[in-house]
Amino acid sequence: MKMVGRIFLLFLSVYVTVAIAGKAPPPTFTEKGKALVEKLCEKSEDKAFCVASLTSRPEAATATAPKLGVIALSIASSNASDTSFYIKAKLKQKNLEPALEDTLDDCSKNYLDAVAQLDDSLAALMQNSFIDVDIWLNTAISDGEACENALDDRAGSDAELARRNSNLLKLCKDALLINTILTP
Repeated sequence: MKMVGRIFLLFLSVYVTVAIAGKAPPPTFTEKGKALVEKLCEKSEDKAFCVASLTSRPEAATATAPKLGVIALSIASSNASDTSFYIKAKLKQKNLEPALEDTLDDCSKNYLDAVAQLDDSLAALMQNSFIDVDIWLNTAISDGEACENALDDRAGSDAELARRNSNLLKLCKDALLINTILTP
């Protein structure tokens, strides 16, 4: 089932990318810094979270739209790496409940993939390969959703991991939103 979902997501990403390629050039922005962040985050699922996360980096104060794309991806990548370390530390604890251990094991694999995909997204963005960024981000989102499903579907749950995972999904979706705006 996981493979079918990933294949569907890949085809969906390609379809969306083709649809995006046929639209008008991306908007140009006269704003910079927080004013630009506010504008880019208008369509976010959680505008306040989007603004807070992007403005948490000092370089956002004078950033242009492309730089905010890099900032968004680097924040998502840092979150995924930190969460991956958190999961590894939890897995080293003795006497974990079997259901929690299974959930952590699944999420650990998902996060290893997500970290790699976010790093690939950042590299692709540096090359202005917006289509690749879209594909890698959608795949990272799929990994976060798989972890979310594991947390929801099993008796073994971890509130801190659920919070971190929710944040990763928001960060990735916000980075995807910015990438879509930047895509020519």
